[in-house]
Amino acid sequence: MLLLFLFFPSLFGPELQINFSNIREAKGSLYVAVYDRSDAFLKVDKVYSKKIVPIGQIGSMQLSLGTLPPGKYAISSFHDLNGNGKLDTNWAGIPNEPYGFSNNARPKFRAPKWAEAAFDLSGLGGAIAVRLEEW
Repeated sequence: MLLLFLFFPSLFGPELQINFSNIREAKGSLYVAVYDRSDAFLKVDKVYSKKIVPIGQIGSMQLSLGTLPPGKYAISSFHDLNGNGKLDTNWAGIPNEPYGFSNNARPKFRAPKWAEAAFDLSGLGGAIAVRLEEW
């Protein structure tokens, strides 16, 4: 194992762990998007990495996003309760399903900005918490 680390250090980059809390229903899937640039933030076609995981319990869950290069990132997530693969909103664009962002950025009446949700991932990895909320 040590030889692998010495010759292929990129295989052992920093790992990002996310603790999602306030899961109120044990159904559907959690959609998680990782953004690595401010100009890409919240743009579906510019997601750096994404993960979709089934939710089977209420309360909280831990999710590893695997290894990422050190840098600045922001997370956007939502709990797809009805399994349609999208964040449902009302006629005014307000989400009808639980959602959350890194740094628990929760401005009212608008989506968070990159600066509100961005965090640094060091070469040692890191862990963040995201609380899922409804509007």
